[in-house]
Amino acid sequence: MKTLQDWVYNVEAGPIRVWLVRIALFLLVVGLSAYIGIREFNGLRTFEAMDLAQQARQLTEGKGFTTLLIRPLALWQVRSNLGNDAPAVTSFPETLSPPLYPLVLATWFKVGTLTKLISFDLTPEALKGFRIFPPDVAILILQLVLVVGASFFVYAWAQRQFDVGTGVLAAVFFFGSSSLWTQAVSGGNTLLVVFLYSLAGWLFCLGLASTEQEEQSSESPWSRGVLMAAAGLLLGLAALVQAIQIWPLFAAIGIIWMTLRRGQVPMTIGLAVALTFFGLWLLRLWWVSKNPIGLNWAFLLADSPRFPGESIWRTYTFDIEKTDVWRRVGGSILRGLTDLVSQGPALCGNAVAGTLALISGLHAFRQPSASAGRNLWGGVAIALVLAAALVSREGETQGGGHPILMALLPAACVYGAAYLWIIIERWKLHLELLGRLFAILVAGVACWPTAARVLLPEPPPFAYPPTYPPIFLFMRSWFEPGELQASDLPAAEAWYAEQPTVWLPTTRDDFLKIHDRVAPVFSILLTPASSDVRMYSQMLADNSEWKEWSDLIRRQKPPDLPQAFATSLPPNNEYLLLSIQKRWN
Repeated sequence: MKTLQDWVYNVEAGPIRVWLVRIALFLLVVGLSAYIGIREFNGLRTFEAMDLAQQARQLTEGKGFTTLLIRPLALWQVRSNLGNDAPAVTSFPETLSPPLYPLVLATWFKVGTLTKLISFDLTPEALKGFRIFPPDVAILILQLVLVVGASFFVYAWAQRQFDVGTGVLAAVFFFGSSSLWTQAVSGGNTLLVVFLYSLAGWLFCLGLASTEQEEQSSESPWSRGVLMAAAGLLLGLAALVQAIQIWPLFAAIGIIWMTLRRGQVPMTIGLAVALTFFGLWLLRLWWVSKNPIGLNWAFLLADSPRFPGESIWRTYTFDIEKTDVWRRVGGSILRGLTDLVSQGPALCGNAVAGTLALISGLHAFRQPSASAGRNLWGGVAIALVLAAALVSREGETQGGGHPILMALLPAACVYGAAYLWIIIERWKLHLELLGRLFAILVAGVACWPTAARVLLPEPPPFAYPPTYPPIFLFMRSWFEPGELQASDLPAAEAWYAEQPTVWLPTTRDDFLKIHDRVAPVFSILLTPASSDVRMYSQMLADNSEWKEWSDLIRRQKPPDLPQAFATSLPPNNEYLLLSIQKRWN
């Protein structure tokens, strides 16, 4: 029978202490997640989040990998390659976004619809007291589940690789990242990548640690191989969430064969399985668009001097021979890399953890598994930064972390926390308490942005401007099913109004070509997404993406459009709808 002294020892230094720390961290993360989610969430906030959500709904309803958000450039690509065999706008294939996040979200939606917890159709009575679109809440819950899961794996990774103190500090760094919560309440796919990286890092650590302790370990070589294969598979699956993650995958293959003495084969098998899935997705893109990367090549030209802002996606008449692609791509890479380097470690989502992790790359860890992890994640980080430079544009990192480079946040928290404790140990302080107080101080600085956002006023009821969901839901009654619309905020109209919506083309001629040759466009919706972008004088500039629509943005109806009926809509009459028929009272 255990004595009281045994129980005290277990609580202070034994296994009970470990579980008490885990439970405390779990409750803290869940509580903080619920508080920030309830307090800050006011619906999906980003174009990407609404685009992915409507793709997931298409899958939920059994319509396959199709999209209601139709980019004119995608329309040009599909129709120029398939001609008369091009699909209709009501079943237009998705050729840009990888499939994993929409599949995960569709599964989440399916569970919600089967249990009648989620409904995509709201009654007129429900609209009267509308606060948040119910599927938006489901997306928030999924995001918070990913945050909680990733924070657990970050703690487990750091605790297994180093010690409990490092695990606690790494977890604090992780959920003290303000960028993490920004992504959570925005609703995009970044947190799924962060979750995959954290789980892959933990499994990779377990596999290496088991290899080091083979003589003492009860685990079989087969089980250790499974851990390494699973780590490779999860790391590779990130490319099916963000296509740019394919480059770190190749870097990982090279690094493990150059640095690991054991475990290369099973991890390579896992990476190869993920590559196979990625290859199947490329085959599907070739099948539907006759281009093996679909529309992803356009990222290289986005926000360039020739195609300012989002105009590349809104271009229907495209001539690649006149674009001088390689010169423009070279300029984009230089601009992207300059922007990333100037912002530094903060791009991973936590400036303090990122800086400490960057310095830890120069440290010689005693444990071979820690050194192997440093080599792997350092190489992955370099490959990811170079890849992100291809598609990064100025202003994309407002709010801290970069949506691509935040995949490095788990590794940055683990190795940043470990290096901070190494620094403290090297000081050889006479009082251990002083070292802990310093670690708490650094953790407080790292978490200050998150603490500050809790003290700020609550956000407005809706993510406005420019998105005002009640109007899109109300407009559903004005549209016939499958009727093509046009909008400067097509993701919101496709998601909330559930109508095929073409992104308003850059030029009036392109719009009329789509209207006459592809499908009649019933309505045009203008929102603050265009009217609040620039001053009127800037709209009229030659390189403005809204130059040809400046008259409509100023509420001057042009005579060359078939949409003859117009009405202003709330809030503050800042929405303008033009349609072929008048269907409102």
